[in-house]
Amino acid sequence: MAAAMAAGLLASPVAAAEVKAAAKAPAGKEADAKGPVIAVLDVQLVMRRAAAAKGISTAMEARRKAFEEEIATEREALKAEEQKLRKQGAILSPEAMNERRRVLENKISDLRRKAEQRRGILNRAFTGATRKLRSEMAKVLAEVMSERKITLTLARKAVLVFDQRLSVTEEVLKRLDKNMPNVAVDFKNSGAK
Repeated sequence: MAAAMAAGLLASPVAAAEVKAAAKAPAGKEADAKGPVIAVLDVQLVMRRAAAAKGISTAMEARRKAFEEEIATEREALKAEEQKLRKQGAILSPEAMNERRRVLENKISDLRRKAEQRRGILNRAFTGATRKLRSEMAKVLAEVMSERKITLTLARKAVLVFDQRLSVTEEVLKRLDKNMPNVAVDFKNSGAK
């Protein structure tokens, strides 16, 4: 019953892992006698403040800047090529001008495609690293739930008002930082440079 209730209230991958972990965690007899033991976890706060999350952000920003600089350099080269082509417009035959314009347009399309690929690389890298962090957070939460005999953990965003004593956020954050101080961000597992 508690697992079904939690599944309805928590609609995220971490929530699903939390529910599975809670279902596996042994709930003591005293928890059954008293009713459900509830906790609240601020997932967004953990995902912002965890040391590994900060490392992910730093790596992502560095790679994003490098990609932007690379694209900007190529864009400037294409602008220079376009200006050169305009200047040559008076001396080139219409056929030669059309051919060079077509080549330039192909280069511009290739650059757009390359920029889109770079965004895809960043998105996949971020998603992969974040998935690892969320998975570890779910494991840490399962440990806390087992130790405290918690039967249900709600995401902070699903709770309007609660007693702060129900919060396990700081404990989960502390343990997560200990267990996973950083996450490797894989930019290479995308098929592009």
